[in-house]
Amino acid sequence: MPTGAVVKSTAAGLFRSIFKSTSRHSFLCRSISSDIEDELTKFKETTQHTRDHMKRTEHSERHREICPARVISVKNLSPTVKGVLLHLNDSDRQATSFLAGQWVDMFIPGVETVGGFSICNSPRSLEVEGVIELAVKFSNHPPAHWIHTQCEVGSGVDIRVGGNFHYQSTANKDLLLIAGGVGINPLLSIFRHRRDLYLDNPESLSLAKTTLIYSAKTYKELLFQDKIEKISQEIPCSRHYYITKEGNDGTWPHSIPRRTYTNAKISGESLLRTVGSHTKATDSYICGPPAFIDRIEKNLLDVGFLKGNIFYEKWW
Repeated sequence: MPTGAVVKSTAAGLFRSIFKSTSRHSFLCRSISSDIEDELTKFKETTQHTRDHMKRTEHSERHREICPARVISVKNLSPTVKGVLLHLNDSDRQATSFLAGQWVDMFIPGVETVGGFSICNSPRSLEVEGVIELAVKFSNHPPAHWIHTQCEVGSGVDIRVGGNFHYQSTANKDLLLIAGGVGINPLLSIFRHRRDLYLDNPESLSLAKTTLIYSAKTYKELLFQDKIEKISQEIPCSRHYYITKEGNDGTWPHSIPRRTYTNAKISGESLLRTVGSHTKATDSYICGPPAFIDRIEKNLLDVGFLKGNIFYEKWW
């Protein structure tokens, strides 16, 4: 789920601060049982808030309009991820126009919790086809659980567009996209938008490099490979896939120029090899778990990329 913010604030950091407070009471041998219970209660309450999409994104930009949408496709994208395609009436498309990288609030009948899901398609496909594409990983969080267990073709939901994380409109500038897990969703939207811009006016991006780096635990969890490879036939770009939790069983595609598969985590060394030819002012977009983003941002800064050109969105 997206945070809709580009500030560093992680549940891990929250836990560390609470742990320090709890430890202080414990090691001073004061009435520790009640102190720890109080701290754990506060931690549970805070954790519940951090899982609340509306709470976490309360300061994010949002459209005013909430529009109805209907599910026209539901399919398995991987063992843990469902793909959902929503259709909007012509009259609602302008109200749901979005920037590549943004998300939607989803209001589901019968589900009290509001969902928050990053958009996978490009703004152009909403204009032309009237669709919004989502990819939702299974969890017990009510909106995601509904999508995996009850959502079907014909289901109706209401959506509203929002988010501060989105493509920055700059011509002829290098672009780097780095995704961890389902963090690919908003980055695929940006990648598709970049394709649309290039096809509209190739000269505007004729000197710019485009690189997508995508890490997942298993090969089957690398989503949208077919779509990514199709785009690579339309625009000049490089793709580098990383699989971290399983070895190559012989079924992975062979690495070729500008497309590689690596059985390892993304590292500072591998980033330097991959993006060393990019300018230091490259616009870099990162999306994934908080620890992944913190590590990748540090790697990029270590190789000389400019902090002001690194944009990210953290999900939990």
